[in-house]
Amino acid sequence: HKSNAATPKTTTMRRKTAPLTTLVWLIIAASMLLSSVLEERSPIKMMAVVSAEDSAPTATTSPNEGCNNNDNNDDQTCTDPSKEEESATTTTTQQLSPSGERLITSTELASHGIKSTESKEAATAGGHTIWLSILGRVFDVTSGGPSYYGPKGSYNFYSGRDASPCFHSGKNNEEGAAVNLEEWEDDKHLMSVYDWSQFYEKHETYQFMGVLINSKYYDENGEETDVRKDIVERASKAKIIADKEKEARKKARLEKRKADREKNMKK
Repeated sequence: HKSNAATPKTTTMRRKTAPLTTLVWLIIAASMLLSSVLEERSPIKMMAVVSAEDSAPTATTSPNEGCNNNDNNDDQTCTDPSKEEESATTTTTQQLSPSGERLITSTELASHGIKSTESKEAATAGGHTIWLSILGRVFDVTSGGPSYYGPKGSYNFYSGRDASPCFHSGKNNEEGAAVNLEEWEDDKHLMSVYDWSQFYEKHETYQFMGVLINSKYYDENGEETDVRKDIVERASKAKIIADKEKEARKKARLEKRKADREKNMKK
């Protein structure tokens, strides 16, 4: 009977001890977890992680990007994108004349022309700009609009090309544009073309774009050719003479009017 009486007391003590032990282990586990979290959030450790990330190389392209793979052999040609960008920048920088003017090819100039078969709407659709060249100087004349340079415009032939002789002769066709104006004997004809070039130079809205290279007016480097220098010199001298003649005619007209008034007053 004594042994039977002791049994219930021992069982009760075990039941009280079990929850206490579990609680202790839970507290220990929680402490370890908290310690681990605090360690991860430590400023020193976070700084180390950030430093490691900053120092790690950033891969912006795949290892084989920019490579020309040949499936038939093991040869592989790779290009460095950064070097390509440098090359493009260098090319852009080289497309300037010694005087800093943009170099324009006949192909680029032609891409800014307007075909006579196009509609007025298509002529300037998509922001298409209109360029022309005179004595090798290229101008953006888009502001003139299709009414002047469009398919039915009176100056349509001049768009996308250098048709300098036509500015004097009025022969707006391929034959007229091919004339060697430097062979003209009358310098006043050259003056007529040069006056038109000055009109574009001084225009309020037309914009100078650059010089037409590999032409009779500018060489491949954008240097003014001897032909253009001769044309400008002859035209300039003719302009001086023409201005003097114009002033003399004006003076003669004023003197004649004065003489006529005096004559009428005597009557």
